[in-house]
Amino acid sequence: MAGKIQNDVVAGANMEYTDSEGNIRIIETEPVLLDVFDETIKLYILGKKPSLGSFRITEGEETLELIKNFNDNMLHLKIWNNREGRYMTIAENEGLEEFKDINSFEELWEYMNKRNDEGVIYMNELDIVGHDRTDRAGKFIYDYGNGKSKKLSINIVDLLSLFSENYKDWS
Repeated sequence: MAGKIQNDVVAGANMEYTDSEGNIRIIETEPVLLDVFDETIKLYILGKKPSLGSFRITEGEETLELIKNFNDNMLHLKIWNNREGRYMTIAENEGLEEFKDINSFEELWEYMNKRNDEGVIYMNELDIVGHDRTDRAGKFIYDYGNGKSKKLSINIVDLLSLFSENYKDWS
């Protein structure tokens, strides 16, 4: 699944394109999205299309599974914070509000567009999570929430891996 997610538009979601004649096309990967966009723009600029049509994000087959994995990682993955002298959730470390489960693509979109305590959009803050809110190597654990945890052999987490990697099952 990790290889596939990099071709999905966002979190397993699809893009739906409706052209100026009302024809609908489902776009499942970023390269196809860029091709459709380039083709549409070109025809519109040349005056061969009266309008650009419209794009809309829709949930894909894997969206809910990827969101469930994101929820688990955001709740249980922790990074060492030197200033506090303890492991903190990613949300705490990055200055985000306390994380609560997300149940749909719409909720995910809303969450990713919130701003943290420094005014940075969550999506940008989660792009790379590392030592003391930087992209430098950090120490991560998976906290099971029952008093047990395990050290992870990673030093940076990126946004895509929060969806694609199931850190609970790492050995």
